[in-house]
Amino acid sequence: MKQPLAKKSAHIEDVDVSAKRTNVPAELQQKANAFLNSSNVDTKVLREIVYLLEEPECNAIGVMHVLEVIFKNLLKRKCISAAEKQQEKTKSKGKANQSNAKCQTLYNKAWSFLLVDWGSASKEESSVALKVCMQLILSESKYIYSNAWPRNALRSVLETLVNSETTPPTAVAAFQKYARCLDVLQMTYELLPELAPNIFADSPNMALNYLAIINLLDLGKTVLNAKEYHIGPGTDKQPNFEYNQTRKHLNAVWKGIIASCSGVDEKVHRQVLVVLLERILPHLQDPILLTDFLMDSLHQFDGPIALLALQGIFTLMQQQNITYPDVYQKLYNMFYPRMFYNKYKARLFYLADIFLTSTHLPENLVAAFVKRLARLALKSPTEDAIIMIRFICNLLLRHTGLQRLICATGAASAVEISDPYDETELDPVKAGALKSSLWEMSLLQKHAVPEVANAARFVSKSLPVVEFDLSALLEMKECDIFDDEVKKEVNHFTLGYERPTNFALPQNDIVTKYWDII
Repeated sequence: MKQPLAKKSAHIEDVDVSAKRTNVPAELQQKANAFLNSSNVDTKVLREIVYLLEEPECNAIGVMHVLEVIFKNLLKRKCISAAEKQQEKTKSKGKANQSNAKCQTLYNKAWSFLLVDWGSASKEESSVALKVCMQLILSESKYIYSNAWPRNALRSVLETLVNSETTPPTAVAAFQKYARCLDVLQMTYELLPELAPNIFADSPNMALNYLAIINLLDLGKTVLNAKEYHIGPGTDKQPNFEYNQTRKHLNAVWKGIIASCSGVDEKVHRQVLVVLLERILPHLQDPILLTDFLMDSLHQFDGPIALLALQGIFTLMQQQNITYPDVYQKLYNMFYPRMFYNKYKARLFYLADIFLTSTHLPENLVAAFVKRLARLALKSPTEDAIIMIRFICNLLLRHTGLQRLICATGAASAVEISDPYDETELDPVKAGALKSSLWEMSLLQKHAVPEVANAARFVSKSLPVVEFDLSALLEMKECDIFDDEVKKEVNHFTLGYERPTNFALPQNDIVTKYWDII
């Protein structure tokens, strides 16, 4: 059935460019160009193009780009309206407004094909599908909603991401580009409470997908100052972004997470903490309410979860002036050999450096950290040994009274056979670190890696005047140390002192008396 177009408009160039970019078959390209240049909408041809996405052997990326061009033009020509608007027209004016019904049906069908489980599609296909959906949303807002948001279209995109069987969905990375747009940010936060899994423990994959989306929604100063929009800023009376309104939606999202995350496994719990620290905490209206959640996470779990909880507690201590008991004891017990293979190892060093910045901490407490770091440096990977040695040096500069750990008296070293420091003691104050010495540094001076040995030599000479910058070392890898060592210039010594007479052995060698080697 052919339906008249509101206005004829040639868009061959758009399809040609899309074809060249995605290697669209020539037959499909010609069919799309003929469709766009026809004075009537041939729904039979449109149906054939849409249902190509059902065929497993088709060039899905090329078809999606062609459909993007076609439907953007149909939206511009008012041949398609949003589903809810189409229902209103049908009810109000009856048969007179049935002319575009087939176009509308095929448009909705194309959306369902684009939103097919992005987890099972390739990364490139799912990224293109998401891009096409977002471009159609832009066209809907421009030609149907008068620059307002097509709420249901974005909701269907988010729902597909949350329900994906793959964790995280392959299209999440492509959505990050749009999540930096302020209007997308606000509308996404507004829609997320409707899409949250009721109980995270019952559907961990959906929970992780839900948290992955939130982790893309950054309300930081960089994004706010960039002032990027997908649809546009809106009007003065109805702006597409208001920080206070978005913050209100963010707090509603967090309340839903807290209500649903009891009894979750460690993987989901860890991701909840990551989202809290990176995206939620700076914008919470009443962050003190996090106290119970963070303390439970700190005491019930070890490893990364406890570390992330500790970071949240430290933020509350800084911003809300709250004191927590046993925080330093918990931090002390996070330093153990298995931490070197922890994903959040750099974060632990960073937090410990901040926690131990104050010069008003008891010396026996800081001394225990110094000894724990020194002992771990003996059995740590090379890059971690360097960080801990520099960290120890910084602590000795902050707490000058601890510099007596560098040198033990001759009598004491002759009498004492064992180290009085008890590394198995959980309470750092009771570990007896002040009675010990930094003999580990003397041992590390004989380390096979020159950079470690050089770093440990601070105990044999005067301490530096200023502290070392640990941030430059936190992301250092062992291969970086090797590369730096190879690049160093060394003195080359002459190994041969006799001028050679041939390509074989020196002239006075016994072999040359009996054989001539050419």
